[in-house]
Amino acid sequence: MDQQPGRHLNVEVGNVGFLLIDAQPAFWSSMYGPREPVLTRIEHALLLARSFNIPVIATFEHPVERKGWLPERLERVFPPGGKRLVKHSFDCCDEKQIRTALQHLEVRQIIVAGAETDVCVLQSVLGLLDMGFQVFLMEDGLFSSEPDPSTALRRMYQNGATPITYKSLYYELKGTVDVTPLHIAWNEEFGDGEERYRAPEQLPHAG
Repeated sequence: MDQQPGRHLNVEVGNVGFLLIDAQPAFWSSMYGPREPVLTRIEHALLLARSFNIPVIATFEHPVERKGWLPERLERVFPPGGKRLVKHSFDCCDEKQIRTALQHLEVRQIIVAGAETDVCVLQSVLGLLDMGFQVFLMEDGLFSSEPDPSTALRRMYQNGATPITYKSLYYELKGTVDVTPLHIAWNEEFGDGEERYRAPEQLPHAG
């Protein structure tokens, strides 16, 4: 799964999966900073996964009875074939069931979003890299109770993770202006008569 020397690393449709780590109410309630920009981007990323048939795994930290499952907004757009797996370890790759599920995706690339940036995301990304995956870290889809997780981000990038944003991911997968803007179809299916979903540049910003 190693990158070829001299080759630019791009997200490959058909060869990429999406790992959403612990996007549970307990972590949303303790996150530092505005919630809406991050929640919206994760919501849209799940819709991207549906549009491009990207396999999705969502992890949930034990005990789920206290920490919860997905917020309703994420649940309603979660791909029908996506897997939901509970973990006890901060590094999800230490869990045999999750490790096996990742291997069964039969992809070499993993997009990562979720919480917490400096704990479960950090340890899981290092675990994914050890497994040989190319990891794309969706930085505007990460959150934590820590005001400044830059040390964790720097550590992941120094170990080989590739930074990406939702907007970059959207246009990298879309590939061409000849494809109708995806949010039009998303609103038809999930918008309930409202313009709930928008183009990447129209999403709310933290600043």
